[in-house]
Amino acid sequence: MLKRAFFYTTRKKGKMLILLLTLFVISTFVLTGLSILAAADQSALSLRQSVGGSIKLERDMDNSQNWTYQQGIGGVLVDYTGTPITDADIEKVMSVKGIRDYNGIGFGSVFATDFSFIPGISFGQVRDYSALPSVSNSEYFNYFRRGAFKLVEGRHITPEDDHAVLISTALAERNGLKLGDTITVQCCYDAGGYPNVLLKIVGIYDVTMDDGQFNTTSTDKRNRLIIDHNAMQEIMVHDVIQYDNGVEFFVDDPRDIDKIAAQIQKLDLDWSCFKLTVDNTAYEAVASSLTAMQNMVTGLIIGIVIVSIGILALILNMWIKQRTHETGILLAIGVSKVKIVTQYILETLMIAVIAFGLSYFSSGAIAQRACNLLFSQAAETQPVLEIETPDDGTEYLDITGQYIPYDTSNMVAPDSIEVHVTVEQLLWVYLLGIVLCTAAVTLASLPVVKMKPKNILSKMS
Repeated sequence: MLKRAFFYTTRKKGKMLILLLTLFVISTFVLTGLSILAAADQSALSLRQSVGGSIKLERDMDNSQNWTYQQGIGGVLVDYTGTPITDADIEKVMSVKGIRDYNGIGFGSVFATDFSFIPGISFGQVRDYSALPSVSNSEYFNYFRRGAFKLVEGRHITPEDDHAVLISTALAERNGLKLGDTITVQCCYDAGGYPNVLLKIVGIYDVTMDDGQFNTTSTDKRNRLIIDHNAMQEIMVHDVIQYDNGVEFFVDDPRDIDKIAAQIQKLDLDWSCFKLTVDNTAYEAVASSLTAMQNMVTGLIIGIVIVSIGILALILNMWIKQRTHETGILLAIGVSKVKIVTQYILETLMIAVIAFGLSYFSSGAIAQRACNLLFSQAAETQPVLEIETPDDGTEYLDITGQYIPYDTSNMVAPDSIEVHVTVEQLLWVYLLGIVLCTAAVTLASLPVVKMKPKNILSKMS
């Protein structure tokens, strides 16, 4: 069987050359596609990990049963009476696979005791105050992540800090403050009786986005004091640390963010008081070109495989029909149908092995150019990113910055992808090619080998 296969391939040089060129072109296309797809996948993974995504566990503001309302001095006092988010809840969520870190966010409002806020529009004779968030890690705070704030001196707040604060450059200049200085604040809520709390300045940030001209003291972002949770606990006189503005959990791969959110939803948490908000906008904004190219290349590979099966089946079917007489003789002398089909498969695979090996070099030469062409076409079809800044009213609704869109100026998607053809990809081509050739030869041989030798030889004579 091996001898017959070898002698046929060496004797029918013209046919084998056509088969060699056909398999060479097909395998080159497939190997090029696989290498581009692998390079795009790697670039997408790196981009996803650098940009990240977050899932926010926060209080359900829409459930009125979790809130009480009563008339107070100057307006209606709104108090949350539902289940608070605690460290125990954070530990449960952090046990979910795929979450790498978190940032809890607290909330309070304070008077400036030994310094002064930047004054804004005033509505009556009231003492100036400003809202302030507490954070687990200020580097993960939305204002910094989305480019509204930029740290220019000192360091970020970390979970180990105790009574630390970040202030703006404008507030530092107004009060002659520098790193290492201390400021004193006091909660401004109507209940009164709150203590004076000393905070140490560990970092100074600059406000990089337009703050508008119509701010009250409390809405002016230059007055934001960003503190740690220990300081907030003393300012608000809480028994335990509370995360009034929720906790953001950051995932390893934003592509899995919906799956991770579904796993969190299954945890034993008080879902009558909590809700989840998934934020994947940064990755979606900068990865659109990569995603489009991945879809394009995947479609091309599928199309190439389908067309390849058709071309191979057509060529092999035509050649095997031309070998009907030979098949009849082999059947007549007692060669089994399985051996005949196996011989035809071996003949094809002898040529395929050479063609697939040559495609490794041709793919390496054209893969990078093909990738650059596909990527540029995919990038041209994507919309231009637009960065919007919310008005002061929207910003005032939530000081955590959740309405501030991502500043994608520092999160640029790659304008090119470096492609390398690997031995592993070549092995996949060999595996796919062997299966494809075997299936094509088998299908093409079936009509002939089903015929009886007598009928085949009588027709040929």
